[in-house]
Amino acid sequence: MILSVVICEDEEVHRKILRTYLSKILDKDKYRLIEFSSGEEILKNYPEHIDILLLDVQMKNINGLETARKIRKFDTNVNIIFTTAIIDFMQQGYEVKAFRYLLKPIKYDDFSKHILECIEEVKEKNINYLAFKDIDLSEITRIPTSSILYMETDSRVVLIHTDNKIYKVNSTLNKLEKDLNNSDFYRCHRSYLININKVKNIKQNSLVIKENEILVSRYKMKNLKLKLTSKLGECLC
Repeated sequence: MILSVVICEDEEVHRKILRTYLSKILDKDKYRLIEFSSGEEILKNYPEHIDILLLDVQMKNINGLETARKIRKFDTNVNIIFTTAIIDFMQQGYEVKAFRYLLKPIKYDDFSKHILECIEEVKEKNINYLAFKDIDLSEITRIPTSSILYMETDSRVVLIHTDNKIYKVNSTLNKLEKDLNNSDFYRCHRSYLININKVKNIKQNSLVIKENEILVSRYKMKNLKLKLTSKLGECLC
């Protein structure tokens, strides 16, 4: 597996540090590196696939957080690691599902620890799949579980929502939930099964994934908040 890694940082000195750290951790034939010097540049020339994005928070014009918000509108799967000198930004990163924060000046040991954990998660994403028969295609379809935003019942079928496609499955949420057997998925309502990692924010009786508002049962809300808080804690370092 060749990792696709992107650095988006407006200062060359910091890009050089990250390049050097990566070269110490990974063999050169194990990853592909692309660099951008601004949020505008990466949004205009977004690569077809990114596994890990090292994104500076404090960039000129469009900052890292706003860049990440725009990226999440079309890519919910990339692992984002923010780099920042200001700790106050850290909690804002939950909205865009930051994998980790690295505080500048970045120490090699900290970088190594968290980049290796990130790589392990990327590998895990690539081995966990859900197989089902798509009604429209009339064939067995296999997709990474990490690409699933949420599932919902629609009449007698289940709709599986991903970033780029909605699949129709002649099944039940109960069965698909058992097939997934994944702690990242949560039954927030009898009609919805969500990917915790994709939740953008929560409201009084609902949650938002991308631009979609999804109902949350009253007795499910407390546990949902606990799960989201746990996920937020995992990204702080």
